Amino acid sequence: MPPTSPPEPRVLNLLLRGRDALRGQGVVEYGLILSLSAGLAITLLVFFGGTLSAVLKAVGDAIDAAT
Repeated sequence: MPPTSPPEPRVLNLLLRGRDALRGQGVVEYGLILSLSAGLAITLLVFFGGTLSAVLKAVGDAIDAAT
């Protein structure tokens, strides 16, 4: 069995560059998920903020009445 030679530097550079590109893609995907989640949370609070406030006030009043 002949000994294997180490990969050429050019091949190594291509492989490493591809790995860095995938890492960058992952960071971009996490950023997109984070921004979409924040946008959804803000939208829900804008539309349902009054209702949420009323529900939490009713819960707080019920707790105060029980103690």
